[in-house]
This record gives sequence, structure tokens and C-alpha cells, in this order.
Amino acid sequence: MSAISMETAVPSRKSTHMSEQVDQDEGRYVGQQVRVIRARRGISQKVLGDRIGLSRGAIAKYENGERPVDSRKLLHALAQALDVNVADLTGHDQDRLDRSVIGFHAAVPDIETAIWTEGNATPTLQPRSLTELAAAARQAMQLRIACDYASLGPMLAPMLTDCYRHTRETSGAEQETAWDVLATVAHTTAAALKARGYPALSWTAAQEADRAAEHIGGTAAFASAAFNRSQVLFARPGSWTSALDCAVTTAERLDSDVRTLGEIETLGMLHLQASLVTAALGGDPGAHLDEAAGQARRLASAEPSRSILRNPTFGSANVELWRMSSAMERREPGDVLQLAARLDPEQLPAAGRKAQYFVEIGRAYAVKRDYRASLNALLRAEHAAPQHVRGMNIVRELVGHMMRRARRDLTTGDLGRLAHRVGASPA
Repeated sequence: MSAISMETAVPSRKSTHMSEQVDQDEGRYVGQQVRVIRARRGISQKVLGDRIGLSRGAIAKYENGERPVDSRKLLHALAQALDVNVADLTGHDQDRLDRSVIGFHAAVPDIETAIWTEGNATPTLQPRSLTELAAAARQAMQLRIACDYASLGPMLAPMLTDCYRHTRETSGAEQETAWDVLATVAHTTAAALKARGYPALSWTAAQEADRAAEHIGGTAAFASAAFNRSQVLFARPGSWTSALDCAVTTAERLDSDVRTLGEIETLGMLHLQASLVTAALGGDPGAHLDEAAGQARRLASAEPSRSILRNPTFGSANVELWRMSSAMERREPGDVLQLAARLDPEQLPAAGRKAQYFVEIGRAYAVKRDYRASLNALLRAEHAAPQHVRGMNIVRELVGHMMRRARRDLTTGDLGRLAHRVGASPA
């Protein structure tokens, strides 16, 4: 038995949230939402289990909190079987109450307006120079990579507005530069919106990156837009085949034209995205991972980028991290831990990537029911990128599961404090 031993569930406090208006307690977990929605649908545990290929007993354990819903595949299968959104099961909307990222959420209406109006909004101020905008776009890209959404959010709408202005008010080489900066800012915006729970607006921002790509040379903007769209699709039940097709067909279309550093980085990320979706679909991600590894080997001799749009997180270490994620999608915790032992997290180029490394380790140990090791890994993940990790549904689900199984004296220590920070703390 692990150092965190068995304990019964704790009392609850009722409230309402989400589109299903499900009764829930402060320590809500996915299985609890499944139970309430299933009952309202008039579906038995056996029927629900039959729909997703599980036994009635397995459904009961998820609903009672004896097992965490700790895989994307199971979460999406449950949502589809119950005919609800994933957010109805995870309560993703409540992430917007996280005080550490409230500045990002407050900025979303302005981002939406900037995209909808293509920067033709009032009051109209003199836009920054293209040189200043390019520098701001690079800073925004680094903030996104660092998962500092609170600092990033307020920057996005003004940058988008200024970029759109320059695309209308300049010509020739200056106009091409304006489109290039816009493609970069739109990609950053799409990625941040997807991470913080705004998939529809993220999709629109990715479309803007695609539109900008039509006005500039190279492949990086097209690859980045396809990556964003594939990620949005991957977050929706029933869309995984489309997510894979989006990544694979774009990579195949662009492959022969990829030359520069940024183009290789963005193409490599498309192959990594394809590997993760393939693994979630039950396939072998090896070919996509090997292709990404081959692209990583090209980086050292690549031509300098013409576009400012890059993905500097791509490289050999990041490929190994995605091998871990793919193994976790295939429910292979032993492989995850073996891969982790061979990868130095300090080689990973960004805080968000280091956090993901420790999250995958935490997930793997949780599957093995080594909850102490899982907790330690999740704490290290949170230390690396707190805003990112505290908003992850899988972290909330695992921490809540450990809280329900922990001795009461342990829930007031590191585990209890982490549960409070990620929104998994019982009343």
C-alpha cells in the first residue's frame, strides 16, 4: 500500500455551475458529474458501460470516486455517451475564477473585438511601429511558452489591432512584414485561448493566422495554424480523426518546402501533435515521433528564419517528452517512467514543457497507485508553471482522487494545499 492510504469521501457543499447546471460539491470530480448527468438522462450504469465498452462495476467505481477519470480517451467517451460537452464533466469554466489568471480572462472580450473588427475599433490610436510590434510579438511568444497568461492576456488585443492597421495602411515589403507579425500574434493568441478554455475563439484566431499566411512566404504560419486547429479538435469528443487529418495532411503538403529554422520547428510540432492523436486513437505513434526526431536533427544546420514566427520549444528533448505523453495516452505507465529516467527535464526549453514532464510522471505513478510519488511529481510540475498546472483538468482529477483516498492528517499537508490551489479541495 502507498504512503497515502484509503479513506472515505468527505462531506460536500452543493452549488450550481456549468451548462448542465449539475449539483456539485467543492471537491467535485468527473465521476460524480457522470453519476448526476446519467441519472438525469435516465441511463443505467450498465447501459452507459455498454456504450463505452466498460462493465457496470467499472462505471460504479468511477462514479463513487474509487477510480479517477485520468485519461483523455475515457473522458471523451463518457461525454459522448452522455451527450454532453467535456466541460460539463470537468467544470473547465471554473478555471476562470483562478485569481492568478484573472487578467487574461478580463482581456478576452477585447481580444474578441480586435479579431472580429480586424482592428477597426475605436478609439483609434497611432499604431506602434513594425519594429516595436515585432519585438512585442516575440515577447508575447515567450510569455506563452512560459505559461504566464496573466501577463500575456492584456498584450494581445492591442497587438492584434496594431497589426491589422499596418496590413491596411502599408504596402510592399512593409505590408508583408505586417502580415508576418500578425501571423505570429494570431498564433500566440490561438494557443493561449485554447489553453485557457476558449476553443471557439482560439479556432477563429487560428483562421486569422492562416489568412495572414496567404500574404507571406514560407510554411511556418500555415503549420502553426494547423497545429492550433488540430489541438482544438483534439479537445472535442468525436473530432479526433479530424484532428489527426488536419495535422497529417498539412505536414505532408508543406514538407517539401520546409527549409528554415522556424519552418522546421513548426513542421516538427505538427508531427508531434499527430503522434499524440494517433496514440489516443489507439494507434502506434512511432512513425510520427520518428519523423519529428528527424526534423529535430535538421535544426543545427537549418537556414535562418525569414519569418519571426517560430516554435523554439521544438527539439530533441521535446520529442522525448511527447514520447512520454504518447505512452501515457496508450496507458503505458511503465514506459512513461522509463522514458522519464532518460530525459533530463533541465534540457526542456520552457517552463510549460518542464511542467508537462512532471505531470506525465505524476499520471504514471497514479496509475501504479503510488500516490506519494504522484503527489511529489505534481508539486514539481506546479512549481515549474503554476498558472498552467492549476488549470489542468487531469491534475484536478488526480489530486481530488488522492484527497478522497488519503488519511485525514495528510489532507492538511502538501496534498491538501495543492488541492485547494487546483480547485479539488473538499468542503
